[in-house]
Amino acid sequence: MSTVTDNKAAADRLSAEDRWELYCWLGESKDVRRFRHDDLRREIAIGLDQADSGDLAPLDSQAVKDEVRRRLGAKAE
Repeated sequence: MSTVTDNKAAADRLSAEDRWELYCWLGESKDVRRFRHDDLRREIAIGLDQADSGDLAPLDSQAVKDEVRRRLGAKAE
């Protein structure tokens, strides 16, 4: 059975179009969606716990936008 590393290496050999198709296919997977939703729920819970404990800071919308762009850029690579 192939390992994740083997699968990543095989995906690297695909054309950009085929990688995009693979990405879309994986994104439609119920398991992948469940993992993504569970991760989002954990992140929200952390934020709510921080807010409940008074660990708040003024909202810096530009910093939020920059962080989102950084994270999206890191995933695209």
